[in-house]
Amino acid sequence: MKKSIYIVFTGCLFFLSACDNGFEDLNKDPNAVTADRFNPAYLFTTGQYNTAKGDETTSLNYAEPFVQHMATLSNVGIFDFQGDKYVYHKGNNEAMWKGTYNAIAGSSKLIEDVITLSKDKPQYHNLYHMARIWKTVIYHRLTDMYGDLPYFEANQGYYQQIYKPKYDAQKDIYAHMLSELEDATAKLDASKTLYTSSDIVYAGNIAKWKRFGYSMMLRLGMRMSKVDPAAAESWVKKAFAGGVFTAIDDNLFIKGTDKAGTQEVLTNGQSWTLSVSGRSPGKIAKTFFDYMKSHNDPRLKYTVAVYTDPTNVATKNTDPAVQKGMPNGLDRITLPKDPSYNPTAPGQEHQFSGVNRDVFAKLDGPRMLLTYGEVQLLLAEAAVRGWIPGDAAQFYRNGVTGAMKMLQQYDGSATIPDADITAYLTANPFVGVADKEKAFEQINSEYWVATFLNGYESYANVRRSGYPKLTPVNYPDNETGGTYPRRLRYPDDEPVLNAANYNAAVARQGADTYKTRVWWDKQ
Repeated sequence: MKKSIYIVFTGCLFFLSACDNGFEDLNKDPNAVTADRFNPAYLFTTGQYNTAKGDETTSLNYAEPFVQHMATLSNVGIFDFQGDKYVYHKGNNEAMWKGTYNAIAGSSKLIEDVITLSKDKPQYHNLYHMARIWKTVIYHRLTDMYGDLPYFEANQGYYQQIYKPKYDAQKDIYAHMLSELEDATAKLDASKTLYTSSDIVYAGNIAKWKRFGYSMMLRLGMRMSKVDPAAAESWVKKAFAGGVFTAIDDNLFIKGTDKAGTQEVLTNGQSWTLSVSGRSPGKIAKTFFDYMKSHNDPRLKYTVAVYTDPTNVATKNTDPAVQKGMPNGLDRITLPKDPSYNPTAPGQEHQFSGVNRDVFAKLDGPRMLLTYGEVQLLLAEAAVRGWIPGDAAQFYRNGVTGAMKMLQQYDGSATIPDADITAYLTANPFVGVADKEKAFEQINSEYWVATFLNGYESYANVRRSGYPKLTPVNYPDNETGGTYPRRLRYPDDEPVLNAANYNAAVARQGADTYKTRVWWDKQ
């Protein structure tokens, strides 16, 4: 009996052993998505889209009023457009950081996944290099707003079990971004897979991607013009030789897809804030309005509108006679004492111009990230500096023309006639190169106008160039003591969650305040 049991038991072991030889294969889900079969192009689309989503409040509430494109009557107790008065608001101060580093849907996390999953895989050749270029779009904005931050070790919790990434010096981040742009842009290959459906910006057009890569190189190179002029000149020359944007058709922007606004996540986030969730607070700043009006800028009539009742679009008034900008730094108590306020005007505080929503606040409208107009104005400055060949005056004219024609990409109703552009350039000709500072002021003031609602870029270039010369506000309880803000603070939980690396960054860069300058921001 025992012998029979032994034989049966042995037979079962043999059977189980034989089955085990193929057990793993038999128990694999043929439909499961694994790293070896997942197409990272699916992540690329979302990574691109999320670059323009989730950080709107930082751009609108801080960067835009910092550069005095926008103004508000709100004070520290009413939380919107805090950059108007240099006051602190945790959520809007941190929105860009949190949105970028979000562990699930953060733009940097998604693009890092694309890079990791496509590296060294020939079938993803262009996707890999496109993702490397896109990574610079994400990080240059982030480091320009905060300074030193996690870069080389960022988003490596899953891949390398790095849960407390070190903060890298902005100088090193810039060096790597520029080298990535140089290598990735050169390696893009139109003969390989183009990812026409996954790329929501250029539909896989390699020629446009190359111009985009070199235009980004130009922007980053010019950012170093004061801190490292020799390196700046070298990178600008490389960008110019490589070939930058040639027309507004090259403009880099992300559009919302839900015109009706039934799903907020599919709308242009800035437009949502300006036309749906935040209709009352933001007004056109007097500094910006007066500059455009004094120059008889044809863009002005398409940019502004008075909504005497911001909750009712039917109260829109585009009559030039009633348009005016709101001074920065006022609140509802100080407004009635300001000469700009008319106590008998309809709308009371809403007598001031806001953003023309039909042009700049369409829910399916574009959020501009990099434009031909900007590129040409940067080339104008580079030509004044003697860094590139060419006529600075022609680059200037190209830049102004491109910036004006760009408005038609927001809405066809904002198409500016060529005759109006010519009249503007005739009345505001390039000042020449004899006085370089005057040339820099003119070029960068036009750059400031050209980057309206591209708050991050406008704020970065104002700090870099010093133009236009903006008068700081000194509202009670502000973060700077009435001096111009130079950066945003790190999130409040960083000193707790990543204390050692946070402290090292502060020791290297300076106090974690709005007054500390980032690496390239030199007087």
